[in-house]
Amino acid sequence: MKVGTALAAFSLAGGLLCACTPSQQHDSKAASASASNASASDLRHELGEPALSDVPDDVSQFLAGNEDQQLSYYRIGDGMRMATANEHEPRPALSLIKLYIATYVLEKGSFEDKYEALDMIASSSDASAEDLFEKYPNSIDSVAKEYGLQATKAGDQWGTSVTSMYDVVRFVVQLKEDNPTHPVLVAMAHADPISEDGYEQDYGTAKLQNVVGTKWGWSNDKTLHSSVSFGKNFVVAATTYGSADDLTDFVKDEVTGSNLRKGTDRYQKALNGESVAPVSPSKPSTPASKTTITVTSTLPKSEKKGSDKDQSKDGDKAKRGDKSKEPTDAGKKSAEKKKDKKKEPTSSAQSESATSKRSE
Repeated sequence: MKVGTALAAFSLAGGLLCACTPSQQHDSKAASASASNASASDLRHELGEPALSDVPDDVSQFLAGNEDQQLSYYRIGDGMRMATANEHEPRPALSLIKLYIATYVLEKGSFEDKYEALDMIASSSDASAEDLFEKYPNSIDSVAKEYGLQATKAGDQWGTSVTSMYDVVRFVVQLKEDNPTHPVLVAMAHADPISEDGYEQDYGTAKLQNVVGTKWGWSNDKTLHSSVSFGKNFVVAATTYGSADDLTDFVKDEVTGSNLRKGTDRYQKALNGESVAPVSPSKPSTPASKTTITVTSTLPKSEKKGSDKDQSKDGDKAKRGDKSKEPTDAGKKSAEKKKDKKKEPTSSAQSESATSKRSE
């Protein structure tokens, strides 16, 4: 049994696990900067309650991003949020949907299937996702209803399902509130460095400092990437059309100290009853719910790859190349640098043509 899965199984059996060591990457310190602003008394939410905050969404939706990008951030403690304006739009869920499947199986599945579900989170096994969704076809929609995930819907296959970054954040926040060492969270904290299909699991929101656990998703042609991460006092999810490094750059550009301060200021003003002007998105959002990406298993279960959990984040960079740079506030970057770093957005027509593509 792999180390990550063994630790998750230990949690399932009732053992107490501490959070793993934060990331050692010299990346944005924005996530840790949120700690000083959290209130002493944590906000809590009723199971199935869709809203994460008592203030209007447009108070939080001030982050930049084009139609191909989506990000949602929640600070545990005081409830401050920041997001792109399209955070509620359904997007191809990719392997993030495995979080919902695993949670359902842990609640209602057989003993053996519970262990397979935890291994699926750590290894991102498509074969396990296919097997478990076939056994529990109501798993995704049932969890969506239970947790109030309004943009989440199962497809005819697990890989055609959709969710939003807001829903993913809302879901992980609820898991943390119910049980800070929930087995799904522990499995995220001990994810394999290399997935079952050989892709490096170390990009996007995982590059923020003080991240404890992450789940990643990517399409087979590597044109769509997503991730959700949590730390002691925050949860953040993001997705973009583009490479893994594009997602990392997007996250670092938006989850910064200056944006956290801006979000705190806007949030506190709204709580005090002051008027907070909405921020218009830089570009209108494409209705991504029209996009369907079919996910199919690429490996039979008999050919699963196994590797011991390695807490080091420095290995196997050659698979993609580590092009991420020290983040700076988005307002200080020149338009020319932005142009060099960002790829041309995928058009709506190109997005809809993704129905013929397979994804992880």
